Amino acid sequence: MGAVYKAQDHRLNNKVVALKEISELSIAQEEREDIIASFTREAELLARLRHPNLVRVTDLLHEGTYHYMIMEFVVGQTLEHILNSRQDPFPEARVLVWAKQLCEVLFYLHNQDPPIIYRDIKPSNIMIVTDSEQIKLIDFGIARFYKPGKRKDTIQFGTDGYAPPEQYGSTQTDIRADVYALGAMLHQLLSLRDPQSKLFEFPPLRKLNPSISVRVEAAIQKAVEPLRENRYASMLEFWQALSGELLDPEEIFTPAVDAAGLAEDNPYLESASDHVETMPVLPLGSISRGAAETVRRVLAIPPGNAARVSTDAPWIEVQPESIEEDGGSVEVSIKPHKLNIGHLHLDGNWLRRWWGWHTSRLAPIACEHQGLIVVHYDDDTTERYPISVTIQPGHLEAIFGWALTIGLLTLEVVIPLGVLLILLSVIG
Repeated sequence: MGAVYKAQDHRLNNKVVALKEISELSIAQEEREDIIASFTREAELLARLRHPNLVRVTDLLHEGTYHYMIMEFVVGQTLEHILNSRQDPFPEARVLVWAKQLCEVLFYLHNQDPPIIYRDIKPSNIMIVTDSEQIKLIDFGIARFYKPGKRKDTIQFGTDGYAPPEQYGSTQTDIRADVYALGAMLHQLLSLRDPQSKLFEFPPLRKLNPSISVRVEAAIQKAVEPLRENRYASMLEFWQALSGELLDPEEIFTPAVDAAGLAEDNPYLESASDHVETMPVLPLGSISRGAAETVRRVLAIPPGNAARVSTDAPWIEVQPESIEEDGGSVEVSIKPHKLNIGHLHLDGNWLRRWWGWHTSRLAPIACEHQGLIVVHYDDDTTERYPISVTIQPGHLEAIFGWALTIGLLTLEVVIPLGVLLILLSVIG
C-alpha cells in the first residue's frame, strides 16, 4: 500500500531524508480510514519524541490521495537482514550491546505521558546503523498509548512468535508486552531458533547454545513467561537481570518536544556515543564463493596496551590472537568457502509467489555477510571492528541453479498439460 523513497529536502539545503508514502487508492475502502489514521498517528508520535535510538520525523503532508511522512534517513540494515545471513548465533557480548540500547529506548517510551507501548519488537523493526553498533527502532504503526483502567486494546496487532499471549486476547497490553517481545527476539539472536516455530515456547538457551551465561539465560527465560505477572515490571529490571548493571533513568530520559522543535538541536543526540561505540569498518568488498584464495586484510593495533583479539563469525580468522604492549598487526582472513550465498525471494501476486517458491530454494544471488572483530585491551577498553563482505555465487553454481529453477518450472507446466491431454484423448 505504500513505499519509502530516498529523497532530498530542498528546504534544508538538500538534506537527504526518507520519504514514506501511502496511497489511499491502494487501500481497500473499508480499511482506508483506519490505516490513514494509523499513519498520521505514527508521524505525530515520532515528531514529539527525541531519542538517539528513534528515527525522527520532520514533517507530515498530503497531496491528493497521497500521504507523506518525512523522516530521518538511516544508513544501515535491518537486524532481520543481518540475522538471515548468519550461520551461527550472535555472540552474547554483541547482543547485549543491542539489548542495552533497546532497554533504554523502550524505557524512554514507557515513561512518556501516557506511556507508549511499542507492541512489535522484532528483527525487521530494528535498524543497525552502518559502521557502528547503534540501533534505530523503526515502524511505530501499531504502537499505542497505555490507558489505565481500559479493559482491552482497541486493535489486536502483533507478530506471531514475538507477541505475548495477552496481545491475542481481551486484555490491554502494557509494558510487560514489550518485555516479552524483546526477550523473544534476544532468545532468537542467541540461538537462531525462530520463535514462530512454536508459539509461546522457548527452550532453555543453554541447551541450544552452551556458550550463553547462566545469568542471560535466566533473565530471558523470565522475560518470556506466558503469564505477564511473572515477567519483569520494567526495562530497567530486565537490563539489570541481563547484565548485572543498573541503568540511570536520568541519562535515558529526555523531555518530549513538539513538532516545532524538529531542527538539529537535540543535545541528547550528541551523547549517543556515550553508550554506542562507533567503529571503522574493514573494507572487503565483493568476492566469489568459488575463490580459491583466502581474502586477507591487516588490522593495526597501536602501542600502549596489550590486547586480545577475537571474532564472532566462523568465516573470520585472526592471527595472532594476542598483541603485546608495543602494538603490532593482526591478519584478518576471510574464508569464502564458509560463506553461504543468498537465494532470490519474490513476493506479490500468485505468479510471482509461484516463481518465488522455486527461486528461494534454487536461484543463487549475492548475499552480504556481517561479522565483528573485538579487540579487548588490558585497560578494560574495547574496540569493535565490523566486517561486511558480499559473497557472489560461482559462475557454474549460478548457471546450474538457474537452469534447475527454470527446468522445474517448465516441468510443472508441461506435466499437468500432458496429463490433461491424455485425459481428453481417453474421454474423446
